[in-house]
Amino acid sequence: MSRFCGILLGVVIGASVTQAEWPIPTADGTTWQYALTREGETEPGTLTRRVFAPKSPDEQNTLWIETAINGVAHSTEFLKNEGKAILATAQRGEGGSTQAFDPPITILPGDLSFGAEWKYRGPVAGLDLNLPLKIIGEGEIEVPAGKFRAMHFRGEKNDGFLTVADFWFVRGVGSIKETVTQRSPGGDLLSRNTIELVKLPALHQTEPVAGKKKLEASVSTSSNGDPVNVVSADALQIVARWRGHGLRRNARVRAVWIAQDTGIAPIDYKVDEATAIAPIGGAFGKFTLSRPPDGWATGKYRVEFYIDDELTETVDLTITPSSPRSRSISDF
Repeated sequence: MSRFCGILLGVVIGASVTQAEWPIPTADGTTWQYALTREGETEPGTLTRRVFAPKSPDEQNTLWIETAINGVAHSTEFLKNEGKAILATAQRGEGGSTQAFDPPITILPGDLSFGAEWKYRGPVAGLDLNLPLKIIGEGEIEVPAGKFRAMHFRGEKNDGFLTVADFWFVRGVGSIKETVTQRSPGGDLLSRNTIELVKLPALHQTEPVAGKKKLEASVSTSSNGDPVNVVSADALQIVARWRGHGLRRNARVRAVWIAQDTGIAPIDYKVDEATAIAPIGGAFGKFTLSRPPDGWATGKYRVEFYIDDELTETVDLTITPSSPRSRSISDF
């Protein structure tokens, strides 16, 4: 069983659930719905923003926010939380092209106090703006979603045309109102866009809650690689990944590695198991198995995932012989 001992020694538990604190909801699928009004247009439109949370534990402090106007995708912001600030690392435009920001751009500073200033680039009331922002006050404001005590951000830019942007932001909720006014050099009003939050942000359900799996699971050869069901015997590692949906607090997630049919071990031989604790309902993590010194035993395997000792998900895996390498002069 020497080819399994390496697996036993190579199990590494990585619960990967420690996350930086975000000032907005970050659950995958969270959606903000706004009413959009434009000066000169009689019919109001809609603007939505939706969170796309990462699947990889290595990207737990990142997320995407997609903005759609009247149901059509407008832009996507790629964000990361460094603890002291929320940064934009890239932006995908309406045409589908993506621009990376190096260095990243501050979306929100860590210090949200009166007088804080930062250079902002991103969406405001359906427009993409690049201008400095400053927190100028805090007070009560009412929008269709309700009454809030919000911080007031303001940005101004005069490059021949005067642009004034106002945000009202509530920690734990996000932006509840945004207005952008643009005027000509002579002071004439050119445009005014306003969005107001219609209801509190909530998860966008793409499938019935009753049909949602408690645990998503997959196997790959890296933390952020594509899911696979066939792995070569020369793979350096095998990573079993999981993500919970509505788990109870501190639920136990257990992965059991089973050699189903390898020819050198009994059928359904249990190689090893490892357990992680899920402190939140949407926790995610990984179990990494390193290649044994004499290589993986080829054959059929499966990884069983349990939540509090209840079998919840099974992922099948086949390990195939590695391709013969070309001989080099060092072999002679």
